[in-house]
Amino acid sequence: MNRDPVTSALAAGLVISVMLTAALCYAYLHVAQNNRLLQSEVARLNAQRNLMQPLAMESLEFSRKHPSIIPVLRELGVRPVTDTSNPPSAQP
Repeated sequence: MNRDPVTSALAAGLVISVMLTAALCYAYLHVAQNNRLLQSEVARLNAQRNLMQPLAMESLEFSRKHPSIIPVLRELGVRPVTDTSNPPSAQP
């Protein structure tokens, strides 16, 4: 039984195509699973941020009456550090 070279080439192309399809399917499933995990993480972080935002705003309001809390707020990053040594200059 002699095989025609065209038939062998087509069979080889089919095998390569099937292997590439399987690899792409695996990669897609892996990326989709990662995407689901990251989406749940983002949702958790957004919920946590939404819970902390009112607390931060209330802390800033509290710092207006009680300035002793300002260093703590700056350390936590709630209140930015303002440089008072170099006041902004007026532009002409």
